[in-house]
Amino acid sequence: MSNKCLLALVLGTLIAPASALDIQGRVSAAGQPLAGVLVTAEDRESGDNDNPASVSAFSDSAGRFVLPGLIHARAAQVTLRTHKIGYRQAAQEWDAAQSGQPLTVNLRLAAVDNVADQVPASAWLARFPLDERGARFVAGQCAGCHQFPSRQVQRFASSLASLGEAEKQERWTEATRQENERLKERVWRGAVQTMRGLALRFSADSPVRWGIDEKHPEYAKLMTADFSLFNQEEETAGAAALARYLGSDFSTFSLADYPAAATPLAATAKTRITEYALHTGGWTREIAWTPAGGQLWLVEDDADRIARLDPKTGRLRWIDLPGSSQHPQGPHTINADREGNIWLSLEESYAIARLDPKTEQWRIYPGFGEFSIAHDACVDSDRYVAFDGKGRLWLTLIGQNELASLDPATGDIQRFPMPKKEGEAAFHAALYGCVMSADRKQVWFTQLNGIVGGFDVETGKLQTSLTFPLGTIPHRMAIDDGDVIYVALSGDGQVLAYDTRAGKELARHPLPDRNASPYALTWDPRRRVVWVAASNTDVIYRLNPADGAVSVLPLPRPRAFLRMIDLDRTSGDLWTTYAHLPINRGPNYAVRIEVGD
Repeated sequence: MSNKCLLALVLGTLIAPASALDIQGRVSAAGQPLAGVLVTAEDRESGDNDNPASVSAFSDSAGRFVLPGLIHARAAQVTLRTHKIGYRQAAQEWDAAQSGQPLTVNLRLAAVDNVADQVPASAWLARFPLDERGARFVAGQCAGCHQFPSRQVQRFASSLASLGEAEKQERWTEATRQENERLKERVWRGAVQTMRGLALRFSADSPVRWGIDEKHPEYAKLMTADFSLFNQEEETAGAAALARYLGSDFSTFSLADYPAAATPLAATAKTRITEYALHTGGWTREIAWTPAGGQLWLVEDDADRIARLDPKTGRLRWIDLPGSSQHPQGPHTINADREGNIWLSLEESYAIARLDPKTEQWRIYPGFGEFSIAHDACVDSDRYVAFDGKGRLWLTLIGQNELASLDPATGDIQRFPMPKKEGEAAFHAALYGCVMSADRKQVWFTQLNGIVGGFDVETGKLQTSLTFPLGTIPHRMAIDDGDVIYVALSGDGQVLAYDTRAGKELARHPLPDRNASPYALTWDPRRRVVWVAASNTDVIYRLNPADGAVSVLPLPRPRAFLRMIDLDRTSGDLWTTYAHLPINRGPNYAVRIEVGD
């Protein structure tokens, strides 16, 4: 009888339908306790209202772990799995069940060297040089929508191994090798061009995003290299790096070649990770905690709706956005303000919306302009939407490379063009993240393909401009209570720390996996650390800016693509969602991390 069947039998004979079950146990390898193993119990047959879908914990120095009150016990089909790179599960040995007592299991793991099926997508970019800009572009931009190389990309790369097989490779001259590399480069260039079009959609069969269609003038521009998210220079450099470094064999990967696996854990034996199944397959890219009763709200961009998640029951209540039946709204970025209101950028309708969670009354603020594409509202050091001395909210308009201010009382909007390279399209500059200083006089912003800038909201003038080479990709940012900004440098796999008051760079903190493609950062004022949402490694990093120490929180499943992390300001718990693209190709969960420190 298999371990899964045995567990199902134990649960089915022990637990009444209304109960929840507890599991405890030990993890060992070669007869010795094994610490730091992520143990996950998952209900494989949960219905639409059955949550949590999984609960995870880490084994302590004695190999012990506890998974308390984890799953609706009427679901007898529970999978217990383990994750620690360099080990595979060899056996599950269950003790005899006793009524009213936790189920007890001994998990035996075996060491393995070939970890090809365990390492994250980022590990396959280990051959990509840290000082080559095309390689950095691939690590940052390609992993900005989906993990790279994904399984699909790996299969595509493997198919290129046959190029040139008509002649034995060991007999190739240098000229032959160069010609073969040029051939691969042309193939990869075609793949990049294909992705230029797919980047405009949620999936290959979805309509074009951002309020346009194939007949819109902006669509023709976006399909042209110099107007898209990646231009001709980036296409050329990226294709060359892919042809030269990606390789075609993804069947073998030695543990010794992935030193990031030895990164110290940010978890303890008290850490709990809970996944809430969303059951939609849609793009639920973000979640926000609000001080209005500690509620959790998440967006589903492709379905024009938001949901309230009850963390006690796991139940979801979906709410359609007003006007979505007449025109797509595209709820994208979601944040709370200090009063408990929820703010959402609406990419499809070029607007921003405010929801009062107490009354569920909406106010939509249009008027930002054609193809403006409202993106991120500026937040403060507590990650609340911030307002300047005149009561104005500030946000980024990615479609027009502009900062905008909004007076929530009057609806008055002002727009301010931001710098870009000569001849560069506004959309390519990609004005993205935004934070506000403690005195409410400055906002700082990122451009994916440009600068990090400081803007004076009183004078309406740019004050500071930090430049970066191709492929660095400054992504989302955070600010602490001393006005130090932290910027996720996606391509370089670093976190920039910059003191905005002193006007100087403090550090560039390297992540353990430089191909992690950090997407967003969250300043944690209670712990005085920065949480790093990595898109390409299935982990969250914890950075202590005081000494540069980095530790890691592994997540329970692959393709755990993160675009943000929010904080429960009361408990200190972290909240995020898996937000992989294209839709239906990645896990669809909201995630709670009880840090346990």
